[in-house]
Amino acid sequence: MRSYMRAIMIFNKSGDVRRVNMEPGVNIVTGESKTGKSALVEIMDYCLCSSRCTIPKGKITEFAYIYVIPMVIDKYTYVIARYNWEHGGKMHISREDIDFPIDKIDLDYFKDMPLLSIKDAQYEIESALGLHVNNIVFEEEGKSKKASLRNMISYLFQHQNLIASKFALFYRFSESYKRKDIIDQFPIFAGMIGQEYYSSLIELNSLKNQLNRKLKKQKQNQKSSEYLKNILKPLLEDYFSLMNNHIDLNINLNKMKKLASNLPEFDEAQLFKEDGIIERYDLLKKELEDLADKERSILMKINNLDDASSRGQSFTESLKELKEKTKVFEICENEYSCPLCGNNCEIISEEDKLLLEAGEWLDRELEITNKYTHNFSEDIRKLKGIASDISDKIKSISKQIKEIEKKYIKSDELNSKREKVNYAKAKIELYANMIDVGLFEDIDEEIENLNELISSLEDKIKRYDLDVKKAKAQTFLSDNMNRLALTLDFEEEYRPINLNFGLVDGTFDLYQYQNKYEKIFLNEMGSGANWISCHISLFLSFLRYFTKQENSPMPLIMFFDQPSQVYFPEGDIDKNEFSQSDLKAVNQMYKTIFDEIKSIEEETGILPQILIVDHVDGKNLEVKDEFISYIRCNWRNGKALI
Repeated sequence: MRSYMRAIMIFNKSGDVRRVNMEPGVNIVTGESKTGKSALVEIMDYCLCSSRCTIPKGKITEFAYIYVIPMVIDKYTYVIARYNWEHGGKMHISREDIDFPIDKIDLDYFKDMPLLSIKDAQYEIESALGLHVNNIVFEEEGKSKKASLRNMISYLFQHQNLIASKFALFYRFSESYKRKDIIDQFPIFAGMIGQEYYSSLIELNSLKNQLNRKLKKQKQNQKSSEYLKNILKPLLEDYFSLMNNHIDLNINLNKMKKLASNLPEFDEAQLFKEDGIIERYDLLKKELEDLADKERSILMKINNLDDASSRGQSFTESLKELKEKTKVFEICENEYSCPLCGNNCEIISEEDKLLLEAGEWLDRELEITNKYTHNFSEDIRKLKGIASDISDKIKSISKQIKEIEKKYIKSDELNSKREKVNYAKAKIELYANMIDVGLFEDIDEEIENLNELISSLEDKIKRYDLDVKKAKAQTFLSDNMNRLALTLDFEEEYRPINLNFGLVDGTFDLYQYQNKYEKIFLNEMGSGANWISCHISLFLSFLRYFTKQENSPMPLIMFFDQPSQVYFPEGDIDKNEFSQSDLKAVNQMYKTIFDEIKSIEEETGILPQILIVDHVDGKNLEVKDEFISYIRCNWRNGKALI
C-alpha cells in the first residue's frame, strides 16, 4: 500500500510556518550541526502519537504551536496535526484528496476541527493504514491488547544514537514489554495474519480452558462415582443378603443405580431365616482377620528392617572407626632390615601384607553395608505405604461389620425381618435419589463436543502456515541483507559475509555465521563500519519486505539520522579532512541506498520513502548529482529549521 509524507510543517501561534517538503523515494536534509536536522525524526514520532514529547527543547519548541504532517495513505492525504506539548498535545486528523494542495494548510484550517485525544487520533491513523487487529491477548482474563501504530515505529526510525550502535538495533527496545510487543506483532505488520487469526486463538484458548475445567470436573465425578459405589455397594450387599439372594455387584455406578431402583420386594410369606446377612457378616469378619494378619506381617517386616538398618549403621560406624585407626599404621617400606644385624625382617613384611588385606576387606565391607543400609530405607518406605492401605481397608470393613451388628444382628428396634429389609431398602433409595437429583453431572458428551471444536479450530489455525511464513520472511531478510552487504563497508575478517536475522526464534538478533557456523553477534563485532552497515542492510531489507507484502499495513517510510557519522563525526567534509577510503565507503553507502530504493520500485511498482539527515552535502561523492537531486533542505550559512 502506497504511503509517504508530503511535508513536515511547524506553525507558530501567529501562523508563521517552517516546512520541509518531501516526496516519494529518497529525501535528504543536509546541513551543519545544531540546525534542527535530528529534530525532524522527533517531530515525526510526536505526530505519530508518541505518549511523550522528545523534540529538543529550545528554539523549535519555543517557536512551535502546532506540528503538522500531511501524509499520503493509499488514495488519500491525511493531515495529521498535533499541538505543542505545552499547549496540551491534543491532535487533529482530517482526510483530503490525494492531490490536496498542502499550501492551503494554515491555522484557520484547523479552527472548526474537533480535538482528538492521542488515543483517538492513533485509532484514526491505524484505521487509515488498515491496522484493524484490536485484540491479540488470548490468555483467559488477560487484559485486552491491540496491534499498535506505536510498535510500527520501531521498524521505521534509525536515530542518530541508534544507527551505528553495536548494542541495539531497534528503537524502543530498551523496555522489555515494548520489545516483546514489537516482535510479537511483526506477523500482523507483515500482513501474514489479521484479527480473524487472533479471534480463533482467543476462542481456542477459551475452549481449552473450558475443557480443562470439564476434565477436572470429570475427574471429580469419577472420584464421586467411586465414593458413591463404595457406599451403595455394601448397602446392596446387605439388602440382598437379607433376601438370601446373592448377586455380583462388581458393576459400574449406573448399573448399581438401575439395580437400586428395581429392588426385589420382600415376600412376608416366605419368612425365611436371616442366614444371608449372617453369612455376609461372617465373610466380613474373615476378611477382617486376614487383613489383620497381613498388617501384623507387614509391621513385623518393618520392625525387622528398622532393626537391621540400625545394626547396619552401627556396624558401618564401627568399620569406619577401624578404618581410621588403620590409617595410623600406613605401610611406608617394601622391605625391612634389622638395625642391629642388618638381616631382612620377613615377619614384618608378612604382617604388612596381612594389614593390606585387612584394609581391603574393610573397604569391601563398608561398600556393602552402605549399599544395603540405603536399600532398607526404600523397602521400609514401600512397606509403610502397603501397611497404610491395609489399615484403610480394615477401617472400612470394621465400619461395615458394626453397621450390620447395629442394624440387623443386635438391633432391638428392628425386631422383624420385614423392618430390617425396609430399612435397608430405604437407605439404598436415599443414596440412589441423591445421585439422580444431580450430585454430579454427566459431562462426557460435553467433553467430546469440546474436543471436536478444539480440533477444528487447531486445523483452521494451522492453515495460516504462520511458522512457514515467518521462516520465509527470515530467509528473505537474511538473503537481502547479504546482497546489500556486498556493496557496504565490512571488514575483511567478516568476509565472506553471511548475515542472519533471528525472526523465527523471536530474538530479533543480528549475527554473522563464521568459521563453520560460529555465531558472531552485532555486539561482538568490532568497528563502527560494521555496525552501520548491519543497520542499513537490515532496515533497507525490512523496507523492501514490507513493500512486497500486499496485505501489510506498515507505512513504507524509513528515517536514517546521520549515517555517515562513523566516517565524518564532525561533518567537516568540506574542509577535505578525510581519507579517500572513508569517502569511498560513504559513497558506496549512499549508492547502495539509492539503488535499493529504485530497485524496490522496479520490483513492486511502489516507490517507498526514505528521509536521510546528514552533515554530508554530497559534493565530494561519485554519486554527487544523484545525491544533490534528492536534497530537500541544505541548512548551512545560517539556514536552519527555525
